[in-house]
Amino acid sequence: MFALTASLVFAGLTNTVSAQSDPYILLTIAKRAQEQIQSQITSDSSLQIKELFNQATNEIDSLERSISENDMNSAKEHFLSTMKIFSEISRILPNQQSTQTQATKPTQPNPSNDLLRMYSYANNLKIIAKNHNSTIDFSPLDELFVTAKNQIKNKQFKEASQTIHDLKNIILEINAKLRQQATQQESNRAQIFAEKYLKQLDRLIEHAQITGQSENIIQKLESARDDLLLAESPSEVIEKVRNVMLLQQQFELTENKLLELRILKIEKTMQDLDNSDKIEQETLDQISQKILNIKNLISKSEFEQANELLRSLSTIFEQIQI
Repeated sequence: MFALTASLVFAGLTNTVSAQSDPYILLTIAKRAQEQIQSQITSDSSLQIKELFNQATNEIDSLERSISENDMNSAKEHFLSTMKIFSEISRILPNQQSTQTQATKPTQPNPSNDLLRMYSYANNLKIIAKNHNSTIDFSPLDELFVTAKNQIKNKQFKEASQTIHDLKNIILEINAKLRQQATQQESNRAQIFAEKYLKQLDRLIEHAQITGQSENIIQKLESARDDLLLAESPSEVIEKVRNVMLLQQQFELTENKLLELRILKIEKTMQDLDNSDKIEQETLDQISQKILNIKNLISKSEFEQANELLRSLSTIFEQIQI
């Protein structure tokens, strides 16, 4: 409204004023403009604006005196001076208000605490990755930490916050990969565990058949083997292995007992061979040493190695019988 008033004044003020029968209209226009400008001036306004406003106020006082003295020429000059000053103020005000808005705009907070939390979390992930022999590459993460640290050092808090946001995303991705790898490793360990007991079950079934165990026992052992073979999750494997262990206890067909029975059978065979000319003493001594080694392995529960030695002895006996 003030801009429109000013343009009208400067476009044709002289003719308009000459035509006015009431010179107080000039004072009314000046005071309305004064009110408009004053409403936009605050305590934070610049000294330049405040000084210009004081000048305009003085011009309005002079305008009022000229009108009261019926000095129209002087009144016109004071009115024009007043409006020019207000025009200058109206030109400066928007720039000043914009500067004040930027100055009062909330500053970006220092994200140092967020960076420390991310750093601590990343270190925990590195420990987990090391414990699981993971091949995840942490170098991109380390580079971002260096970047964020330098940005905070240079007070580039906005840029640092964005870098920390990128760090969070990468950390979430690494966490998901580690969980996936841990699940896979757990599954692999369960599979190895199951294979160990599957081999034991094969030997137990073979032993049950050789020693003439009941068909009921053999069927239960075979059923336990099939269940263990079909187990997929680690929890299923553990459950099926427990069933196998219960069967071993129920029928006294433990791995230890099975190996001991096989050793007894070999020792009896050696006694028979010792009374014949089919084998040399040196070979008998070698077999005796292997039996001692097998017994030592059994005492340490190293059944797989013990079975390997037993299989090698079986091969020797087959050759001797030939």
